[in-house]
Amino acid sequence: MFRVSLVRRDSEWHLSGDLTLLNLQRHVHQLVRWRDHKELRLDAQHWSGPLLCPVPPGGWVAGNFDFMECHRPLQLLRDRVIDAWIASYPDVPGADDPDLFSIPLSRMPSLFVVQEGHPLLALGDRVGFDDIACYPFLPLPEGAFPAFQSVLEECGLWATSAQKSAESPPFWLGSRDIDELMVGVATPLTLPLCGDSYRELPLRLPVHVGDALVVPRDFVHSPQVSLLASFLRKRIAALATDRDDVVILDHPTVGLLAEGKQDFDGLAAVSL
Repeated sequence: MFRVSLVRRDSEWHLSGDLTLLNLQRHVHQLVRWRDHKELRLDAQHWSGPLLCPVPPGGWVAGNFDFMECHRPLQLLRDRVIDAWIASYPDVPGADDPDLFSIPLSRMPSLFVVQEGHPLLALGDRVGFDDIACYPFLPLPEGAFPAFQSVLEECGLWATSAQKSAESPPFWLGSRDIDELMVGVATPLTLPLCGDSYRELPLRLPVHVGDALVVPRDFVHSPQVSLLASFLRKRIAALATDRDDVVILDHPTVGLLAEGKQDFDGLAAVSL
């Protein structure tokens, strides 16, 4: 009826053709879902969904919790296919985005993690970015998280395929299993998911990360969003009871943090 077809790109189904009528229909269907308090679809990053929302609150249903980049879920939000997305700050829409609004939920440090017995642990507080760059680093797809990638680039921890091919073979190649020497990135909330054999290094990336709830700007003041944001903040608070480096952000901070500012010293923390 809409004269569109499905094409498969990068393991994802995409529509090809004039999407004008289909997107108008999606817009109407979404308006009815929000206005009539029908079930709304929540999607999330692969670590955020099961961690923060194993069972969605009333009025919400779980969508895909397997995203490993930010572009596809943002497009699904703009096309009105999904109704909300648990995103990873700083890769969230800016305050000037005409369609989407990012509600900050938390801020926390970005940790480097390695397996127990890793040579970097022996350096203690002397470990630096140059030391980490000598070892295999957690691979992320090019452009999957542009804001976070730019931080890694500034720290010398991101190399393009061309740069890697031009480099001489690393000193560790063939001496040990790559997985044993891999340096990963985690947060205070995701660190337990790495397993008991992983340890955090005494070095932080120069960026605060965190969780954000991204919703269509049209519905940011709806009771469904307020309920979901409150639910997620309480879940984060429960997971962070043993960490003093996780800050839970309340509504007064929305306007400031939606602009993408990383400094949240002095901002109000939610009281639960």
